[in-house]
Order: sequence, then C-alpha cells, then structure tokens
Amino acid sequence: MSIPIAFIICTEPGRLEAQSLMLAESIRKFCGELKDTPIYSFHPRVGEPISKQTQKAFEALQVNHQQVPINQEFHEYYLANKPLACAYAEQNIDAEILVFLDSDKCFFSTPKEFLLPVNCNVRLRPEYGQGIGSTGFRDSQEWYWQKLYEVLGVKREVFVETPIGKKRIRAYWNSGLVVVRRSAGIFTAWKENFEKVMRLDITPPQGIYFVEQSVLSVTLCALEENVEHLPANYSYPLPLHNRLSTELQIKHWNDIISIHYFNLFFYNDWNTQIKKLKKLNINSEKYLWLCQEVVRLKMPRVSVLHRYMLVIRRMEQKLRNFNLDINLSTWIEKMAKL
Repeated sequence: MSIPIAFIICTEPGRLEAQSLMLAESIRKFCGELKDTPIYSFHPRVGEPISKQTQKAFEALQVNHQQVPINQEFHEYYLANKPLACAYAEQNIDAEILVFLDSDKCFFSTPKEFLLPVNCNVRLRPEYGQGIGSTGFRDSQEWYWQKLYEVLGVKREVFVETPIGKKRIRAYWNSGLVVVRRSAGIFTAWKENFEKVMRLDITPPQGIYFVEQSVLSVTLCALEENVEHLPANYSYPLPLHNRLSTELQIKHWNDIISIHYFNLFFYNDWNTQIKKLKKLNINSEKYLWLCQEVVRLKMPRVSVLHRYMLVIRRMEQKLRNFNLDINLSTWIEKMAKL
C-alpha cells in the first residue's frame, strides 16, 4: 500500500549536511499533521560518504539516507543531482505525492498545500526574479528558450509573473520546492529532458548553472500540465525580502510556512543581515529556534569579504563583455592575505 506523501532531499559531504539536518528537524518540529512524513535523503555521486555524525543524526530524525551513484555522466555538475534523484525517487518510492526540497529550506508551519487536489499534478513557485528568463521575442535571452521549446516540443506558450519586479516572463519556475503526483511521471520526464539538453550542450547565456531549473520549466510546458502556484509564504526567499513586491512581503515570522535562505547562514554576519529586512517582525519563538539551530549546527563558515568578492567578480565578468579586463578581485585577495 502506497504512502500519501514523501519528502526528497539531496545531501552530500560539507555544508549540505548541516542544511539537510536543520531542514529535517524543522519538518519534525513544525509541520503538524505532516511532521512524520517520510524523508528520503540521496547522495547521488560517487565519493566520500556524509559524516558518521550526520548519519547518526539522520537516524534519530528517521531520515532514510542512501548513497546511490545515479549522477555519473554529469558528475561535475552538482545540480544534476536534482532531476536524477527525483526521477530515481519517482521510480522507487511508493508514495502518491513526492515533494522535492533543496536543503537550504526550513519549515515553520504545516505545508497543507502539498496535499494536491485531484485535478492537479504539480505545485511550485515562480522563479523569484527574471534571471535567465525571457520576457518574449525582444528579450536578449529569448533564443535560449526558443531552442528549448524546439528541442523539447513545446506547443503552447505559458507566462508567469515574478515576485521581484512583477515581470511577465515565459514560464520559469523555481526548482527548489516541487510537489508532484507520482503517477504523472513529471520527475522522470524532467530527467530525460535534462539529459537530452545536456548532451546537446544547450546552456543559458550566463552558463550552465540554471540548466536543470529551466529544463524543468520547459518540461512542464511540454507536458501541458495544469501548474498551480504555491502561496508566497512557501519557500519564502528570506534574503530577497526587501526586493519583493510590497504585497508579497511577509510582515511576521509566524505567517511563514517555509523559508528559502540561499547562502544567508553561510556568512558570519547572517543575524545582522536578517535584521536589515524591512518591516519583518522577528519577535517569534520560531525565529529564536532558527537562530539556535544555525549556531548549534555551526553553519556560518565564511567572512563577509567572500560575499563582496562574488559581487566584484560578477561586475568583472560583465566588463569583460565590453573587452575590459579588470582583475580587482585578484588584487583584493592578495592584499587580504598580507
């Protein structure tokens, strides 16, 4: 007999271990009637296993962790883990509903929207900003989407509105939280399309990083699925709070179902960064629990300088497009070591 719902995550050695542990802990503590939902953690690449300490913590949280070498062809591209692990889960876990979660998530209330109605096979959120998305035929990134549409057989145009800037772009959804009905075969189709696109070497203008996410979006269009959007308080992009459209900004921590925190807790100034989020009331026991877990799991590892260096490198890359080769980041790194 199949179970109603199961959660899927990917955990590999390093920073993902602490993130997956906090995610699992938040599910067990705050997810109410879904707190005992089975959690399956996959380590999809060959290599060193996760630490014994993490394995023991997973056992205590009743997380089923497996190291299965299903990402071999695209071993160097870690985001390939997502479609490959999801398809593996779809073919091997007997659950009516599967929920894939990036590890940089944390829950604070019951995600009732995960229980899909009969006429819906998939729920997820639009990508937060335009990113590699296209507004249409006059967009400089349109060629990429047209190529995907051609290769993957999209017949019908679909558009979504971004939470940042309220831009109307071709259907582009965030792949960090995806709820599917297993019988629809969406994850398997995602994997097959991802492999096809990778072998054809079709990549976005900014590089390979968002291939798996854009391919998921185009796969849903090709399948002509009735995609429903999860509410704004699901996978709430915490570091982007100040940039969200005003009506989508959450004012109180207790109104959040789950957060998406990206690299926020990777930096030593994470608490200061949260306090810069405008009109967000963090006077909540749930927020205090989060702070305690970030410290207990030793998640902050990097100085603030690292964040600034990433910004400078992005600027340098843009300048190179105009044949301006400026290596300010290299000079800063040398001075920082003195």
